Amino acid sequence: RRLCTHSHAHLPAMAVSSPLHSNSDIHCVTFAAGTPTHLAKVYDEWAATYDDTVQHTLAGTGVHHPTTELLSVVKQCVPTAKAILDVGAGTGVAGPMLAALYQPSRMVALDLSKGMLEAASALPNQGGYTQFVQACCPDLGDAQGPFDLCICAGTFIPNHAPPETLVSLVKATQPGGFICFSVRKHFFDDVESGFSTLQQALVDQGKWELVAKEERDYLPKQQINAYYFAYRVLQH
Repeated sequence: RRLCTHSHAHLPAMAVSSPLHSNSDIHCVTFAAGTPTHLAKVYDEWAATYDDTVQHTLAGTGVHHPTTELLSVVKQCVPTAKAILDVGAGTGVAGPMLAALYQPSRMVALDLSKGMLEAASALPNQGGYTQFVQACCPDLGDAQGPFDLCICAGTFIPNHAPPETLVSLVKATQPGGFICFSVRKHFFDDVESGFSTLQQALVDQGKWELVAKEERDYLPKQQINAYYFAYRVLQH
């Protein structure tokens, strides 16, 4: 579950190879990847068709629910944000939405996969992002705070970013700022995932306070819901 490699400020050229997996099974492959390098390669391969797979094959609605549902909660809870970190930014789906909501002066996209970051940077106006960081959570690499808002949509899932990432985000967020993220319901409810325990520990330590917790659609076709959280950071 804990996947961590060195972060990279500059992204080297990515080799192009023939697909190793079909879009129908690549989602499952991410849960079985044995190393961060393998996981990154799977996402590099998936980048070109990722959004279509999530919206149609997995969600079945044509909507990128992990992002749109989280941004709905963000909009309700976060009045302003001039410096934003998008953790697990992927192809940059959240970027244009965040840019439209907050007109940030700085917005950082962080992801394990170079291929995903390349897709995000290819969006019009780079999706509103001002910096792209390849790193492996809980290490945020060159994505240095302070941030007014950190979001993480669809990345707190098995075999991906570990719960300790939340500690890193608290340190990167200025007091009064917000951390908003999704966790698949069944994963959060499994105490062994570590999320429920760590989130409560950060409350008990006075690091943050819960602003919102909502159960919403995640991948409707798969009958998967998620909890969408918003926390206000109190101290580092």
